[in-house]
Amino acid sequence: MPSPARDATMIVVGGDQLALSTARELGLLPGHRVVVLWQADADFERAVESVGAALITGRPESREGLEAAGVRDAATILALSHNDQLNLQTALRARDANPKIRIVLRQFNRTLAAKIEQNLSNCSVLSLAWHSAATYAAVALDPSCFRGLQFPGPEGPLTGFAVRVADSDDVAGRMPAEVERALGVRLVAVDGETQIRRDAPIAPGARLIVYGALDRLQESAPRQVPPEHRPSWWRRMRGLLRRRRSRLHRVDPYIAGFIVTVVLLFALSTWYFSNSFQSDWLTAAYFVMSTMTTTGFGDIAPDHSRSLDLVVAMVLMLLGTVFTGLFIVFAAARLTHGQWVRMQGLRPISRRGHIVICGAGSIGTGVIDRLPELDKALVVVEQRPDASLIERARDRGFDLLTGDASRDDTLDLCNLRAAHSLIALTNVDTLNLEVALGARVRNPDMPIVLRIAEATFAASIAQHFQLETTYSVAALAGPVFAGLSQVSGARGRIAFDEREFGVVELVLAEDTPRQVPPGAIPLAAGTEDGDFRLIRDIAGLFPGTRVLMLAALAEVRADPEPFLRMAEAGENGLRASAQTASSHQIGV
Repeated sequence: MPSPARDATMIVVGGDQLALSTARELGLLPGHRVVVLWQADADFERAVESVGAALITGRPESREGLEAAGVRDAATILALSHNDQLNLQTALRARDANPKIRIVLRQFNRTLAAKIEQNLSNCSVLSLAWHSAATYAAVALDPSCFRGLQFPGPEGPLTGFAVRVADSDDVAGRMPAEVERALGVRLVAVDGETQIRRDAPIAPGARLIVYGALDRLQESAPRQVPPEHRPSWWRRMRGLLRRRRSRLHRVDPYIAGFIVTVVLLFALSTWYFSNSFQSDWLTAAYFVMSTMTTTGFGDIAPDHSRSLDLVVAMVLMLLGTVFTGLFIVFAAARLTHGQWVRMQGLRPISRRGHIVICGAGSIGTGVIDRLPELDKALVVVEQRPDASLIERARDRGFDLLTGDASRDDTLDLCNLRAAHSLIALTNVDTLNLEVALGARVRNPDMPIVLRIAEATFAASIAQHFQLETTYSVAALAGPVFAGLSQVSGARGRIAFDEREFGVVELVLAEDTPRQVPPGAIPLAAGTEDGDFRLIRDIAGLFPGTRVLMLAALAEVRADPEPFLRMAEAGENGLRASAQTASSHQIGV
């Protein structure tokens, strides 16, 4: 790919956090001028200026607005609004004005996104929900994972980057190749160093960054309760008692008061009539019960010569009638509530080791589609499930609860104490936080994955509420869209040990250099048929093979030419792969 012209214009279309995040990422690229095209808004204009871009006001789909943004000389247009039709209409208008402009589109419809990308030249299309769902699903399966993606292609296996510590016999003291075979992963870094000596054993306690398929990552994931710290039987008993007390605290106080009052009245009355009749306690209890329930068999009666006995008996009859009526009211209320629960699709969950997904919108649906492939039981909580979600629950066998996940009674049904993890994915940030805090009360040790729209808000929540696995959709997708403006195979960016790496997927062509540039780390290779394997280099791979690589951004900025040559060859391979897929679809 040739170097971009100096001060080449990048046009971002959108008025939300994703547009701001992408504009910020584009501003980091040297030799580019970034403009955001959207309607006039003073607050949004200040936000755009704060990320180093300029706001051009106007209708994005209009020729006038595009002309004002400089579309004729622009290198790329990134249409990232919430409206699929507006994005496509704006991109096509931009292509009419500038046939050479590169197009990056945001589309919710994943099927349409693939077809547009296959049929429109020099164009990359990304489903935001589908991309971010990979990370939410990966982190829910393995909390030590910090980024998830599917490779090869959007239909490949779920893979991820995770952190491991050399604290087991499979890792500590062994050679890197032995560690990779034992864990089934690609070793990316050891204590922050990506230039790993293959002949040096891994030191005990070393911090490892690994990449691999999620089914293998789960096998080596840190346990929530490490074996050496499992509680003794006495601590387990105390924990059981604490849980019993917490359940008692959730009992309706009116029902508790009713039960205590009836029991006390029955006990005192039995004691009184046992002394009055000079009989055993069972006979006295029999008399009290028949009196309170107004049964009155007549075989035992109070002494009419003793006024106090008559008064106590009358009080018992009166209170017994009241208590009987209250009992009927409580029982009817419980039965009615149970019927309402069944009608609403709410029921107690008895599963163990399940993942609870709160919110089944576009991202939640993407997570649901990924997790059953990894043999994890799912419990999905959605307030207004549509017909497709209900059908998916029936076909795939997961539990669907129709209710508000922020309500305590709904969370109580999810058996959170036995759950593997919880993901809060509703469209309201504060609702997600409420769900997370409610779940933490019920199981403080359960991993919780949180979706928050705005990146700085997500960082604040992670810091102040100790919810480290809080992710912003805009922060996840911004680097991807910025990368797609340059390379069709851009898959985002990861950071560890104060270093940043771009994630790139490319298809090897005949002219692709087989010697990777300094700072590039081959991770995996695969084919469209679903073949997936971990690699250390690309020598010997056949043309047409898809390769996933990391590229250290510091090395790329210092000497971009080797990376540009490889990216250009990868672009040719991606175009050839897309043309082949398109030919198969239309029957050529």
